[in-house]
Amino acid sequence: MIEFDKLIEVTLARNPFCHLLGMELLKAEEGYAYGRLPVKNDLMNMYGSVHGGASYALADTMGGIAATTYGNYVLTVEGKMNYLLQIRDTNYLYCEAKVVRQGRTIGVYQITFTDDAGNVVANADFTYFRLKQKVE
Repeated sequence: MIEFDKLIEVTLARNPFCHLLGMELLKAEEGYAYGRLPVKNDLMNMYGSVHGGASYALADTMGGIAATTYGNYVLTVEGKMNYLLQIRDTNYLYCEAKVVRQGRTIGVYQITFTDDAGNVVANADFTYFRLKQKVE
């Protein structure tokens, strides 16, 4: 398992897109990542809820971090989102990524989104390809 501080350094701090959106990694352990995204006006769509692209980016990032905890960099193979409720009236969008199965090269992760009140607002399934390159 990679140290928590190292995960932040190699996944969020070096990623300008994550920094732009304001993503935060709150917890990580083998096959697991938990983070959040501040809900701000710049991330809203014309209907007054968080744009689906912002939540998708958070899912892909937290799922990728969970997959990276096994020690190798990963690439996204596939991602599928289910938007269950509009994401609004919350200060943060929370994202929890859990391993379903991590094989030698392919990992499948289930991702759940909640708002400040703990309501499940979306879920996702992501698949990652494990590279040979180790996280240093």
